[in-house]
Amino acid sequence: MKLPSMMKGWLNPIISPEILLTRYLATSKEKYITLLVEQFNQSIYHYLLSQSDKQTAEDVIQQMWLKVMTTKVANQTHSNVKSWLFTIARNTLIDELRRQQRWQSQPIEETTLSTDRLFSEKMTSYSLEQESDKRAKLTMFNHAITLLPFLQREAFIFQQEGFSVLQISELTDDSFETIKSRLRYARENLKNFLEKNHE
Repeated sequence: MKLPSMMKGWLNPIISPEILLTRYLATSKEKYITLLVEQFNQSIYHYLLSQSDKQTAEDVIQQMWLKVMTTKVANQTHSNVKSWLFTIARNTLIDELRRQQRWQSQPIEETTLSTDRLFSEKMTSYSLEQESDKRAKLTMFNHAITLLPFLQREAFIFQQEGFSVLQISELTDDSFETIKSRLRYARENLKNFLEKNHE
């Protein structure tokens, strides 16, 4: 017999991440950190993978959770644990990319890609006429995202994760207008790429 979804919620209430973190910091009980991992590991890993390679993403997510687990300030409060976790992930990733000498940060004025560069870098021949199914379109879209510069791609991914422009600016420690510009450039570059490959 299947339980109605409302009743399932009664039996397994979702505890807010803020409460989970507070309880973990107060007690160091593993069950609380496990529930946080269950809630956020997949989305954080997706972000890290979109900004690096599989090995780096796996290393960074382990380092990130270790940092969370070694946070020992019991009276520390976070009004938005999701944002806090993504901030730790982002900072850990940037540290790792710097260690690997792969970190590149471009000023906002330099991040509009030329059409030639956008279509030649890492470009595989795609054609929507030849590959019209949803999987091919998704593959093409995901490929287009990988062509964006790090900071544009990051802002776009954060927005897809549900962060507002203000939250992204706080998370990245950049101005509201800078994030708006990065998102605008990202959308323009994605649009150009997809239109070019639809011809």
